[in-house]
Amino acid sequence: MIFGLVAVMIAVGGLNEFAAGNKARLIRFDKERGSQREYAIKLGDLLRKGDSRANVMLMPGDVIIIPESAF
Repeated sequence: MIFGLVAVMIAVGGLNEFAAGNKARLIRFDKERGSQREYAIKLGDLLRKGDSRANVMLMPGDVIIIPESAF
């Protein structure tokens, strides 16, 4: 089953106060290249501003990395 990023973020309860949402990365295996690709995703803009351009479709095996913000 394939979900949009916003649906996954709702399922996990969104971002916590320490997350750097706009510095998140999506790691996806590219079958054509035979290697992993990394994409920048702006979770903060998606969740706080409703920017639908950041709502990518997720595929099986995708990994989302959300770093901690600097204090």
